[in-house]
Amino acid sequence: LWSHSGGRKCCPVFIGGSSVTNGVGTATSKRSCDQLRCTSCDFQVLMFDDSEWDVSCDYLFLRNHAPDRQKLRTKLRRRRGFRAYACQCSWISTSDTTALGDKPQLRWVCGKHQD
Repeated sequence: LWSHSGGRKCCPVFIGGSSVTNGVGTATSKRSCDQLRCTSCDFQVLMFDDSEWDVSCDYLFLRNHAPDRQKLRTKLRRRRGFRAYACQCSWISTSDTTALGDKPQLRWVCGKHQD
């Protein structure tokens, strides 16, 4: 879908593991959006390929360290095929292609892809 201010938006918006191609997601392409923004904390969503969040990761850790990628890496574990996502208030690790509409706890939207 084209937006009025230039660029395209994913519709629907997908996240996925490290084997999922990044780009503009559609019902047929199911690409993982790499332009995610959080509507709760207004931060860009960061992605880490072949990684998952350690069980000790929590809201306070993200609040104190996002968007510093180096500090965030201290709570990541290597896991082939997974992709870890985080903003300043939410986080998830996944290997499957998932529509964000199926994850209402994540307040993430596509922030537009430039061509």
